[in-house]
Amino acid sequence: MANKTWSMNDTQKDFVAVLKGYENGITLFELKLAGKEFKSGSVNTLISKGIVEITGEREFVCDIVFNGVVVGKSTKTGKVYKLVSND
Repeated sequence: MANKTWSMNDTQKDFVAVLKGYENGITLFELKLAGKEFKSGSVNTLISKGIVEITGEREFVCDIVFNGVVVGKSTKTGKVYKLVSND
């Protein structure tokens, strides 16, 4: 059986490149609001390989809108992802 070495796919490379711009980390929700959408499945492999880490959670208060009218508020929590520092 051939010895395969793991390498990042294009989505994972893009995620790592985006994370370089966020020294304090960022959530997938915040990235989606900024126009970049990533799925946790792509990120989980980067975590298991020690490239990305979860440094906590951020909470967001969101409006609930029905027919253009705010009818309530909700809270959303997201994991904060950050590149592993090799200091």
